[in-house]
Amino acid sequence: MSQHVNKQTIQQANTEFLKALRYLDYGKVTQGEQCLKQATHFANLVDDHLTFIRAAICYGELLWHAEKYDASDHWLQLALDRLPTVQQDINGLLDVDVQRARSLLNHRRHPS
Repeated sequence: MSQHVNKQTIQQANTEFLKALRYLDYGKVTQGEQCLKQATHFANLVDDHLTFIRAAICYGELLWHAEKYDASDHWLQLALDRLPTVQQDINGLLDVDVQRARSLLNHRRHPS
């Protein structure tokens, strides 16, 4: 893949992720879900780990709230498995998201 195509795909991944957040803010879950799937797809194509992790955690949380726990676990785990691939300085950006993912995974396994 050329540098230009990579840049374009990274931008698409980011755009889809931001669109998803907007849709979800307005309660448009179906559209939000579609954008999150697109974001993870594009991010995966170009190894944009940061966007992939953020979108996967967001998608996992969305599925968790829909009580689709197995699918939620799958996406949250995919995000956490990819954490070691991001640079340390980027990890700080993900702290809140990662804590949320771990919390949802643990809550499921150890219901209060």
